[in-house]
Amino acid sequence: MRNYILAAIFTMATQNTFAQIPFEVMAGNKQTLYFAYIQKDVDSIGRWNIFSQGLYAVNYKDTAQNAISIDNQLTYQLNNWLGISIGGTFDGLQFNPTLGLSLGYLNEKGDFSITAFPMLQLAKPMALDVFGLINYSPQFNKKWGLFSQFIIGTNLGLQKEIPNQKREILNVFTRHNISNQLLRIGLNYKQKFQFGVGVDLSQFGMNEGNFENFGVFLRYQIE
Repeated sequence: MRNYILAAIFTMATQNTFAQIPFEVMAGNKQTLYFAYIQKDVDSIGRWNIFSQGLYAVNYKDTAQNAISIDNQLTYQLNNWLGISIGGTFDGLQFNPTLGLSLGYLNEKGDFSITAFPMLQLAKPMALDVFGLINYSPQFNKKWGLFSQFIIGTNLGLQKEIPNQKREILNVFTRHNISNQLLRIGLNYKQKFQFGVGVDLSQFGMNEGNFENFGVFLRYQIE
């Protein structure tokens, strides 16, 4: 599976030569996680853009718990903060087409940003998939700054999988499938290298289990 994530990152980089690409490795107490993404306009006026991310986790004790996630979204911006997205996700087993919205915010200083994708997964059973990326990286001086990043994701079932299945969440969703949170806090050197501490959290099903991974990360900003 490691070849999948490397191939995904290579594909994203070669398709968007001038894109800004952060690549991160976090070594934790239970797993090592590799993560990269691209967010880039593909036309001169910023109407069309792409968001692509790849994640691969290597569990130290049980290879069956290794995880892969690839998400690619093409968006058409309706205005500065709202767009329509179409794309798909791959979890190592199957491809799932998606259709949804893209939401974005960048402050005037350029050191605080929010990106979010609420999406419908169109393959049966249909689900609502929400991804969010929050970044706050103010500079102390020309060389050093703070780096903080929070990534959230959740997947909620929309379609009944068995007859008479109840919509147990807000009377809309049939079940909670999975949620993830990735938190990084550290230092930013010359806006190229970021390093610090991090935590990866996951919750599965309807209170069916959870996962915690604490460690240190190194991040490199490719331009």
